[in-house]
Amino acid sequence: MAGQKIHFKTGIGVRVFYVIFMLVLVFGIAHGEEVPQYTAETDTTFFLRMEPATEAYHIMKVPEGSKVKVITWGDEWSKILYSNQVGYGKTEWLYCFRSLDAMKYPHPEQATPVDGYWTFNQDVFLAAGDFKGLTAKTGQVACVGQTDHETYTLPVWRDSLTLTQSQGTYSPFVAWSDAQPGDVIGGFTTFYGDQQGKGRAEEREHNILLGSERIHLTVVEPDAIFSFNDLCAPYKKRNGYQLAPNISQDGTGYGGGICQLTTTLYNAILTLPMQIEEWEIHRYSGIAYAPQFFDAAVGSYSDLRFRNTLPYPIQLQVFTQDGMLTVFLVRAEVGG
Repeated sequence: MAGQKIHFKTGIGVRVFYVIFMLVLVFGIAHGEEVPQYTAETDTTFFLRMEPATEAYHIMKVPEGSKVKVITWGDEWSKILYSNQVGYGKTEWLYCFRSLDAMKYPHPEQATPVDGYWTFNQDVFLAAGDFKGLTAKTGQVACVGQTDHETYTLPVWRDSLTLTQSQGTYSPFVAWSDAQPGDVIGGFTTFYGDQQGKGRAEEREHNILLGSERIHLTVVEPDAIFSFNDLCAPYKKRNGYQLAPNISQDGTGYGGGICQLTTTLYNAILTLPMQIEEWEIHRYSGIAYAPQFFDAAVGSYSDLRFRNTLPYPIQLQVFTQDGMLTVFLVRAEVGG
């Protein structure tokens, strides 16, 4: 009897162990397939859903301001990992996407897609939305997106305008995998000047020009990390910067305007599979000269850092053109 009793318990124990083992195995395999591709933050409180549908079962609440991992990104719904739970949330509830492996998972969106650059063959007055305008001069360059064979879109602040073939020449970015030394493989353009409406436009321009000089022609070797602060900080008077408007409690600071350069560089990086190592936005509401969530703040406690994931060195080329700021990413010669 005693032997039978022990044998009976052992049999139940083996069965339970087997079931638990299989559950762990199956869950482990399934969980292993849920590899996050991006990180993001939430701009509202919502319920994580079991399926990508509004009426789907609610798994748990995700509070506003949470940091989540995104397994797959979609136009309407994204698959999310939060607090060890996997489910779905609307993509519009997420912001500040950052790829965890840029070569495998390119950034899911750009502020305004650009795929080449425009060389003006005549003076053209540019204005759109809240941007009251400036005149682009013959020979100046700006990054644009091709709409069709005759029209091209130029991002301007949080808006855009259309350029036509008669106003200049379009040159597409060369695919990074096909590029030869000297080829432009990515870039972006923003606009600066007194239209920010906070005064000290000359001082702000001075800071942009100074920062541009300090990063212009910088070469980033393969697998090397570029740090904006390494080249341009500290943002102090003793380092050549002037007092100008910025996003701070006081509203001004030495180096005000330098973040327009980092914002332009950040958006240029997004045109390539570069790995963003460090990046912060100024504030949820954003800034005037770039679409919401596509600005890049630098300062004493923040930096813009990226790793060159390409198999060759890249060079940063910066053009400050009377209120039009363009950053090109160019394949560099080996050894600089």
